Amino acid sequence: MKMIYIQKALLATMFGLVLTVLSCSNKEEFIRVEDTYSLVPTSDVGKKIVEQTDLMVHIHQDSAYQITDGVTATEISYISKTGLAKKIFVIETDLANPKIGVEVSTPKNSAQFGMQPMTIQATFEDYEGHKVWAGINADFYNMTNGTPQGIVYKEGVAIKTTVTDQVNTFFAILKNGKAFVGNQTDYAQVRNEIQEAVGGRVTLVSDGILQAQTSDVLEPRTAIGVSQDGYKVYMLVVDGRRFHYSNGMSYEELGKCLKALGAYDAINLDGGGSSTYFKRSTADFSIDRFQLRNWPSDNGGAERAVANGLLLIAK
Repeated sequence: MKMIYIQKALLATMFGLVLTVLSCSNKEEFIRVEDTYSLVPTSDVGKKIVEQTDLMVHIHQDSAYQITDGVTATEISYISKTGLAKKIFVIETDLANPKIGVEVSTPKNSAQFGMQPMTIQATFEDYEGHKVWAGINADFYNMTNGTPQGIVYKEGVAIKTTVTDQVNTFFAILKNGKAFVGNQTDYAQVRNEIQEAVGGRVTLVSDGILQAQTSDVLEPRTAIGVSQDGYKVYMLVVDGRRFHYSNGMSYEELGKCLKALGAYDAINLDGGGSSTYFKRSTADFSIDRFQLRNWPSDNGGAERAVANGLLLIAK
């Protein structure tokens, strides 16, 4: 009986040692996984965001490419500090380059309100000597008839000058060729100088200062910012509503990102299923020349018909 007791005690001790080893092994394995997180940006955009914000803890993919002369794009997949997957698209445009411009698009290039996917809107403004290289969606709108919430100007012509409320903001290209972001007070001051314009909503950055926000909801987003001198335009599209791919951004995150890029003023444009970023995939005028780069959250990635957008044009 004593022998059996000793054997049982020995087995219990050995079993305890095995559990301890397994526990340590699991702990060590967990530490090794933790150590695989890497915050090493490779693009200029990625470096600015990492150096100036706390938005990222791990970067999966960071790639930059030139769309055309004066326009570069960066796509970054990362893990946020809250452990969520994010995918962002940044399009930077240098308006000091006389060969590139930003213009407003509308369905069928018409002054009549309506809705049409951005890759289709682009075809109505794409021709020799006026080639569309990329674009994003713009203003919020009535999803029944396509009426935008904010102002709309095309080629110096005011198509719509009324707004929904005082929250409405706008992005404009002025007649001097510079970009401008402002609110309703600013609109009253520059309205006679506007060449192209679309409306927006929440102000993200104003006079270089990040604006306080009351909502921290994560959504797919489209936003735009301009440099203090008005020559740099920063377009930002963030995918969302797809957990393992991208969860969207809050207004605060948008503002931090755009400020880090160099935006002195920035606003939020229409998001959700409207968020769209496309670029030209071929220099010719083939029917499939525009490629959707982001993943709109409607219908499993299908592009939504929107009221208006912003196009990057090679003059």
